[in-house]
Amino acid sequence: MIYISTVSRRGSSHADCNEDSFYYKQSDNVITGGIFDGCSSGKDSYFASKLFANVFRKTIDEYAGGITMTKDLKLITHAFFKNLKKTANYIGLIEEETLSTAILFLYETETGNLKVKFFGDGVAYVNNDELKIYKIDENNQPDYVAYSLNNIIETENFRKYWDLKKSVNITTKDFSISSDGIFSYKKSNGNEDFPVETFLAQDNFLYKNPASLKRKLNMIKNKGYDHYDDITIIRIINE
Repeated sequence: MIYISTVSRRGSSHADCNEDSFYYKQSDNVITGGIFDGCSSGKDSYFASKLFANVFRKTIDEYAGGITMTKDLKLITHAFFKNLKKTANYIGLIEEETLSTAILFLYETETGNLKVKFFGDGVAYVNNDELKIYKIDENNQPDYVAYSLNNIIETENFRKYWDLKKSVNITTKDFSISSDGIFSYKKSNGNEDFPVETFLAQDNFLYKNPASLKRKLNMIKNKGYDHYDDITIIRIINE
């Protein structure tokens, strides 16, 4: 049985919009997804991340069930970048309107094989008895996909770009993907120290409920902690 919980919530430093977006799709044998974090200094950054999520959805749908193994993530990502470039050209977007990070993953439900690829800041949590944290921190100056989009459409350039980007390859039955907003929690009141990351990525509170992560964020807030950056998490447990 596969249990999936998601949450995406605006941080206190963003007065108007949540600049994160996400998308995932579950088929018979795989779950493919991504989390996208718009650049706050870009133009309409909420739009950029939503654009990435929608184009990624379109790309996944084009495969029509043909995704079977984690190695397919490379092909999907190249197609995703091509679709991004095509869409940006069609509606006349400038670079500042397409600044978003992308954390993409593909998970084989039968084997438990997971592949995560990072295009900018973010983190993957893998819960195999003990919690392993794969954090990508580009000091809030990510190498946004948009900076290279004109070049990485070509196959050879894409291969080089792909190889430069960090990835996680592991077998697991419990993992989470998150935007870097998870690191922005600060204690706003109260004296109790609270392990935010392990509670969100390891604790099994209401894990069969799709709203588990939303409930957890409310509980963390009641503990006196607030996140100033937007936070988006996808957690998947495979029993």
